Amino acid sequence: MALPAKALKVGQEDYWLDQIARDREEYFSGHGESPGRYVGSAAGASGLAGVATAEQVRVMFQAHDPATGEQRCQPLLRADPRSRLAAGPLLAELREHATAQGVTDLQELAKSKALAGDVRAVEAACRAGGAHRVKVETAERLCRMLLQIDPHSLYGDAFAAAWQHRGKRIDARVAAFDLCFSSPKSVSLLAAGGGAARRQQVNEARAAALAAAVAYLEAHAVGVRREHNGTDRYQVDGGLLAVAFEHRSSRAGDPQAHVHVLVQNAALGPDGRWSALDSDRLYAHLMAADHLYLAVERAELTRRLGVRWTAVDRRSGAAEIVGLDDRTLLQQFSKRSAEIDDWLAEQGLAGIKASSAAAVANPVCGFR
Repeated sequence: MALPAKALKVGQEDYWLDQIARDREEYFSGHGESPGRYVGSAAGASGLAGVATAEQVRVMFQAHDPATGEQRCQPLLRADPRSRLAAGPLLAELREHATAQGVTDLQELAKSKALAGDVRAVEAACRAGGAHRVKVETAERLCRMLLQIDPHSLYGDAFAAAWQHRGKRIDARVAAFDLCFSSPKSVSLLAAGGGAARRQQVNEARAAALAAAVAYLEAHAVGVRREHNGTDRYQVDGGLLAVAFEHRSSRAGDPQAHVHVLVQNAALGPDGRWSALDSDRLYAHLMAADHLYLAVERAELTRRLGVRWTAVDRRSGAAEIVGLDDRTLLQQFSKRSAEIDDWLAEQGLAGIKASSAAAVANPVCGFR
């Protein structure tokens, strides 16, 4: 079991906003999942506590302080990716045109420096490691002024769609990090198969585990980078501003208690300036935070309910509750895990890191 983590861009908050709107009513009637709640000392320092509103989550993704609206990090404006087209078809057309003209260097086709620059852009995009996409304006100029064709004939409806977004810029920052702490399957079964009193004990144990994991990250994993290319790194003690979303089941409907912690990608540096988190430092401590979460959860459940545990797996840090550790039983309630295993087998991958990557990179894999 590894801690899945995913960088979320501006605009990817819609799933969580939908959950807030849907779950405020459903959760308290015993259906649906819980609405997001604030965690982290930076949230507390801003006076943020309890359930987060949809508007607060939205402004958090926009690098604002959800309490005051203050801008913390400046947007990273880049060309809207929807305004770009595949470079391959254009390069193929240019090569065919060059062959017909008896030209070997594609740039010799250009009648101006501007068009020569456009040709170079297409060639660069198609090289190994290139973006493989070009601006719609570049495609339009080359089609009309050099190839003498209608760009719609080359790209079809894709050209019209991209043309609508020409010249637009979007905020390309990483807005937040989605950290997912998941309980062992037997813990989920313990909560699902028990009464209200037992579920409450499990929920409180998991809350204590999450508090310990977040406190660990705040003590060790919060940092910023300064100077050119971020060569200077500083650990900071301002804490994290995050919203935690509790889930009781997997997408496949199995009992699977886990919590998504959306951490705002912003920290106050030693120079008094807000900037993005040092993601290298954060990622370096995720495994330790996950192991701590599982250890505290075990200790709390032992203290509260007297459960006993199987041996702790040294790699994953996980253990199962004795009596709920039957492999056949666990597999019956692990359809999601089976889906991930099948996907990994198809890709020829294995191991904890591959499982974690599959959980966040593939829409068929992972938790909610």
